[in-house]
Amino acid sequence: MLAEKAWQLFVEKGYGGTTMQDVAAACRMSKRTVYRLFPGKTELFAAVVALHRTTMIALPGDYDDLPLEEALARIFLIDIDPDLDKARTGLMAVFMAESRQFPELLPLVHAFGGEPSRRLLRDWLERQAARSRISLPDADVAARMLMDVVFGAVPLKDENGPPWSGGPDRPAYLRTCFAMIAQGLRRGA
Repeated sequence: MLAEKAWQLFVEKGYGGTTMQDVAAACRMSKRTVYRLFPGKTELFAAVVALHRTTMIALPGDYDDLPLEEALARIFLIDIDPDLDKARTGLMAVFMAESRQFPELLPLVHAFGGEPSRRLLRDWLERQAARSRISLPDADVAARMLMDVVFGAVPLKDENGPPWSGGPDRPAYLRTCFAMIAQGLRRGA
């Protein structure tokens, strides 16, 4: 609950504009309790990033018996509720904008968000290759490529920036991408 409230505050006020007192008030607890749970705002931010990761990529999970395209669609949560999609995209925008002013944040985004997600995806891809579902020369490169397809150019995506690839039907666009990628991965299997 505390990390979820902090998430909302970071989106509303930014990292720099959110205080531990704001978080304590939103959670209806003392500031002392917040500091006991999180010694500083950067530790709280790391917890928010870790929570956010679960809205970006649904791994670990059991997708081994699904067609590859559907497994990727579920792993990348492309059919989520529009409000949750707006919240996760809003927090990504905060990550990028605030990390310019607070450079200590970007390593946290990578350590608690991007890197664990990439490793989980890489491990899943390696399992698919071991099961002979796909042919894969380098699971790490494939994981990075898939993440780039789904999350690429995030800093440019805001209300005033260019639209996401695929326009208003982004899930259909991503399904097409996943079908093309899956076809290539299956060729050598």
